[in-house]
Amino acid sequence: MKNFALFLLCCAISHTVFSQEKLASGHQNELVVQLLPGTNPHTIVHGINAQMPKNGQLALVKFLSRRFNFYLMKTANIDRADFPLEKFRQHPAVVSAIWNDPLQFRRDSIPNDPLFAAQWDMQLIQAPAVWSTSTGGTTLGGREIVVAVLDHGFDLDHPDLIENIWTNPNEIPGNLNDDDGSQYPDDIHGWNFGEGGKPFFPITGEDHGTNVAGIIGAKGNNGEGLAGINWNVKLLPVGVDLPSHVVPAMEYVLTLRELYNKTDGQKGAFIVATNGSFGLDVAVPCSSQPVWGALYDSLGLAGILSVAATRNENWDVDTGGDMPTSCPSEFLITVTNTDREDKKVVSAAYGATTIDLSAPGHLVHTTDINARYYDSFQGASSSCPHVAGAVGLLYSLPCDDLDSLAQHAPDAAARLVRDAILNGVDKVTNLGGKTVTGGRLNVYNSLKFLHNFCLSGKHEREDGSFKGRYIEDRGFLNVFPNPASQMISLEYSNYDFTKISVQVYNALGQEVYFYEQNTEPFQNQQINIEIQNWPSGTYFINLKDNGQKLTRKFVKI
Repeated sequence: MKNFALFLLCCAISHTVFSQEKLASGHQNELVVQLLPGTNPHTIVHGINAQMPKNGQLALVKFLSRRFNFYLMKTANIDRADFPLEKFRQHPAVVSAIWNDPLQFRRDSIPNDPLFAAQWDMQLIQAPAVWSTSTGGTTLGGREIVVAVLDHGFDLDHPDLIENIWTNPNEIPGNLNDDDGSQYPDDIHGWNFGEGGKPFFPITGEDHGTNVAGIIGAKGNNGEGLAGINWNVKLLPVGVDLPSHVVPAMEYVLTLRELYNKTDGQKGAFIVATNGSFGLDVAVPCSSQPVWGALYDSLGLAGILSVAATRNENWDVDTGGDMPTSCPSEFLITVTNTDREDKKVVSAAYGATTIDLSAPGHLVHTTDINARYYDSFQGASSSCPHVAGAVGLLYSLPCDDLDSLAQHAPDAAARLVRDAILNGVDKVTNLGGKTVTGGRLNVYNSLKFLHNFCLSGKHEREDGSFKGRYIEDRGFLNVFPNPASQMISLEYSNYDFTKISVQVYNALGQEVYFYEQNTEPFQNQQINIEIQNWPSGTYFINLKDNGQKLTRKFVKI
């Protein structure tokens, strides 16, 4: 008590006094406070006010629960930022204290793009749940994330794409020199390997590349059109029409990423994925006609995942083959097509050992040439960019270890993101035995996979146990130390990052501690409880999350 009083006395000297007129209306200066049983709230308020800054006051508004000793209090003449909340919480009679802020009923981030309501595909893969953490664009370390789109028919001036088209900062436009060492002069916005090879992309009669690009990275929340999986990613257009174009196109992409890796980002581009919504209608396995298949490993070692669309035909790739989705590279993700009801589209290929997963691809909304929008883009070509876009989005999540891997071990980073994609699928009944994972892309599940990896220890990563750290599977990760004398720490995991509550009861069933906490992705899920003034004995902890409860006990010595 003496230390708390001294702290408040210091606050009286150092804190700024605010007038009543500067206090905001509503509930922002209200506190929900729980006191120990038998504590007189008026005594606590009176004692604190005696030490508050000049004119600063804490008032008891009303009892919230006499049974559980909860009270509503309110500050006046002091801004909430200057109220010593943490020290108030350390008062021996205060069990918990939180600001009376509005409850969060929806934590998704919904863009203001007028056509977003029709983008059922983004809802199905739970992209909005990820957008509350990141909307793409850069890594935690500030690297500009790039997805290469190998396609044809690009509208680089489309109002929903123009801000997200990659620009080469190391090329001087119009001087016809290869300023950055990519072997392609004036590749300001990529390179068109079709039409004789050109460093620019005029609008052609084709629109396929524009359709694909919109799914990956149409500018989100700009009040224009619709939103891509990434609101801010950079799109690298790479024009291809023939197999003879694909090989140099992949080499170009690889060169840019290798330049980036070698120069620590001074040249090249941080390309994390290629989108290949194309293929060859040849009924042979990759081993019989490898063409460009051997290049996938080279791209992967540099840190690039390749995403490929399978055939738009009811075809078993395992037995009938397909190029390139029968290629065996660990850095190639192969995608088939499902509709809004999670049913495999009849005209979509499959393969229990060759096709990794499905993604929405039947009649989706996206961008179109001449600044238009298209409401019925379909086929595996539509499914594929959902996965490539998801790769780009995952690289933007605030995970220190993923960021470090991307810089120092890019192949390991690519494998980790691939695993997040494949382990995060929603299982789909009619994909069982037809794809490797038996599921459809869910980018929010992939976020949770990376969250668990990023907060796990070495041994959990080595044995794979980090994949099951959610409350339904394992409950508390740790309660330590136990027995304890000064403090206990609770490490926990909850499934959807919802608000959790912690209650501690003594052996008589009396509640001695209550605390609520919002859980944020990629933040340590830990609560520390000081118990040094508690009587010795056995205590029981209840952790409640979204209607579920787990109980553990510990001993205070």
